[in-house]
Amino acid sequence: MRMKALRNLLIVLGSIVALSFVTGYDYIWSGMQETYFRGWKNSNIDDMGYRALRTIEAPAQAQPWPERMKPIDALPASDRQWLAEGLTASFLVIHRDTIRYEQYWQGHNASTRTNSFSMAKSITALAVGLAADRGLLDTQAEVGEYLPRFQGAAGRGVTVEHLLQMRSHIPFGENYKNPFAFMAKAYYRDDVRSLVHPFLPATSPGKEWKYQGGNTMLLEEILAKVSPDGMTLSDWVEDGLWQPMGAASDAFWGIDEETGAERCFAQFYATSRDFARFGKLMLDGGAWGDQQLVSRGYIRRMMTPIADLTDDCDARHYGYQIWLGTTTDGLAFSCFEGHRGQFVLSIPALDLVVVRTGYERRAEKRGHLPESAFRCIELGRLVAAF
Repeated sequence: MRMKALRNLLIVLGSIVALSFVTGYDYIWSGMQETYFRGWKNSNIDDMGYRALRTIEAPAQAQPWPERMKPIDALPASDRQWLAEGLTASFLVIHRDTIRYEQYWQGHNASTRTNSFSMAKSITALAVGLAADRGLLDTQAEVGEYLPRFQGAAGRGVTVEHLLQMRSHIPFGENYKNPFAFMAKAYYRDDVRSLVHPFLPATSPGKEWKYQGGNTMLLEEILAKVSPDGMTLSDWVEDGLWQPMGAASDAFWGIDEETGAERCFAQFYATSRDFARFGKLMLDGGAWGDQQLVSRGYIRRMMTPIADLTDDCDARHYGYQIWLGTTTDGLAFSCFEGHRGQFVLSIPALDLVVVRTGYERRAEKRGHLPESAFRCIELGRLVAAF
C-alpha cells in the first residue's frame, strides 16, 4: 500500500514537471534552486553564479578612486549597528571624488560583485542617452517609429520618453512574489523578447506613472534595433561609460541565452566601488573629467521630475528610469535604486555619493522612496562632516 502511494506521488510529480515544460513554466525549477533552496523568497544579490553572463570589460588602465579614509567611528556605533542588522553588504561614502568611508559585511569586500537589481534600469537609461546623443533615436519619437507593432492606433502615441518615465500605460505588471507573473518570467526564463511582444498600451499614455520593468525591456529592444553592427546594450555601456569612467573591474550583465538580450531591468553585476562611478557621473552632469560621456541636456532631462516636463502627470519622484528626492533640509538628490536596498545616491549640493548594497531593505518608506535611502544620505553627511 505504501509503495503504491509512493508510486502515485511520483507519477503526479512527474506529470507536474512535464506539464511545466510543455506550458513554458519550467523556469520555476531553476528559480527555486537559487531562491527557496537557499533560504530566500526571491532573488538576492549573490546570484551571479546562476546567470548566463555578458562581460563588460574594464579598461586596460583603471582610474582608482583617491582615498582619504575617515575612521570607522566617523559613524556612531548605533548607525553601524543599524547597517549591520539590516544585512548590509557594503557602505561607501565618496566626498569630493574621494573615498572617505568604506565598510563591508556578510563576507563581502572591495572586489565582491553584487546584483544591481533595478539600479540597472538607470544604467539602461544612460545607454539610451548615448544613442540619442549620436542621433540614432529620438526620445520624443513614438515607439512605433522603431518597433512596428506600436505603429498607429495600436501604440496609442506612446513615446520613448513615456517608456523612460514609466508612464506608457502598458499593463505588464510588477509582481515579484508571484512565480507565474511577468517579472518572474522576465527574470528566470529565456526568450524574453517574445514575453514582451504581446503588450501594448491599454489607454492613451502619459497621465499615469506606474513602475514596471517591461518599459525598460522595450528600451533595450529599441536600442538593439537602432544600434550599428549588432551592438548590444552591454557594448554601449562598455564603450560609452565603463571604460571611459576607468572602472577597476569587469562588470557582467545577465542575458537571455536564447535571444542574447540583457535582462536590462536587473542583473548588472559590479563592485560597490565601480557602482559609485555612476553616482559621480550624475553629479558631474554626464561628464567624466574633461570628457562629456552623456550630453548635459540628456542628463538634465533624466534628472528632472516628470511634473516639471509635462502637465499630463504630477509625479515628482521620478525622471528617466531614476528616482528623485529631496532631503529634509531641501537638497535634491538622485537615486539608482534596486530590490533589497541597493542604492547609488548622488547629492550635488554636497558633492557627495553614497553607495549601499545589501541582502535586505527595511519596509518603511518616505513618499515613494525607502526611508533607508534617506538615512544612508544622513550617514554620508556625517562622514563628510567628521
